[in-house]
Amino acid sequence: MKTISTTELRSKTRSLVRSLENGKAVGLTHRGHKLAQISPVRHTNGISPNDPLYQFHRHASVKAKPLSDREMDRMIYGG
Repeated sequence: MKTISTTELRSKTRSLVRSLENGKAVGLTHRGHKLAQISPVRHTNGISPNDPLYQFHRHASVKAKPLSDREMDRMIYGG
């Protein structure tokens, strides 16, 4: 499990949120002592947070042109 200090929490909040979005718990320390464990909410809809379709919104852009089926497949399945 990744661990960050309360000081790092202030400057690395975005990194913490990404870890949680990817289903990873994060330990929080204060002055070298474990303070808390921050865990992601488990989805009850059966969709894994790592499912490529669940994370498809990360590729969105306001100014982007529509994607072809081939481009979407490449983003979802790789290659």
